[in-house]
Amino acid sequence: MNKKTFNRLIPAFIPLIFSLVRQFRISSAHDSKIKKHDKSQEKIATIEHLMVRMEKKMVVQRDQAKVFNYRIMWWLAINSALLIAIFVKLFFF
Repeated sequence: MNKKTFNRLIPAFIPLIFSLVRQFRISSAHDSKIKKHDKSQEKIATIEHLMVRMEKKMVVQRDQAKVFNYRIMWWLAINSALLIAIFVKLFFF
């Protein structure tokens, strides 16, 4: 009797097994999408890190440009003063 009952229930278990397999496939697909999302978070973090490095380099270059500008201004001022002194020496003495 036990074997006969089991044979009657086998057709009921077949759709159950198919639905379990389908749910497992859907779940695994969902897990792979979540992993892809985690990778995008890592990429965003990497881009943020690169942006911070670029901002630091921009600040350093801006400071170097200011120093270079001050040096040029001093050089032009000294050069102009010497040029005026030469003209004064040539034309007035």
